[in-house]
Amino acid sequence: MNKISDRIAEFIKGGKVKIIIFVGILGMLLIFLSEFIGSDEPLENEDIKSNYSSSYDTYAQDMEKRLEKTLGKIEGVGKAEVMVTVSGTEEYIYAQEEKIKNGEKDFSTENEYVLIGSGSDKQALLKKVVSPEISGVVIICEGGDSNIVKERVYSSISAAFNISSSQIYVTKLE
Repeated sequence: MNKISDRIAEFIKGGKVKIIIFVGILGMLLIFLSEFIGSDEPLENEDIKSNYSSSYDTYAQDMEKRLEKTLGKIEGVGKAEVMVTVSGTEEYIYAQEEKIKNGEKDFSTENEYVLIGSGSDKQALLKKVVSPEISGVVIICEGGDSNIVKERVYSSISAAFNISSSQIYVTKLE
């Protein structure tokens, strides 16, 4: 232990350059060691994947619940089970500002996101959120063997989701 303290004292007396080099090496060593000390936070790509699947599933499940509730109110449908398939994910559209630059012979445009907040808390201004597109619906209901009920279901789903009847299937619940 005495050897180490003697070396440190000798090192400090050696000059400022040696101290700077020592601190630099110590900093690099800490950075290197931080790679081995695990973090409990998931990686950014894992966050994106989990948000992708959870928002996709959540949206489909929400639509299924709303549709089951609505179909239960239609005469003749009775108890209904619904499966909704969606394509794509939620899309976030941010506000942009277009700047036109006037050159000697031509014009050029440049788009920049509109930022709100101050300092390190700046964020892009969210203009709108586009929901995933409904690509198909399957309805299994008690009245699914009646053509009148099927037509009511086809019409309501087609109107609610703006999809064609070829993307809708209705059958009887056993």
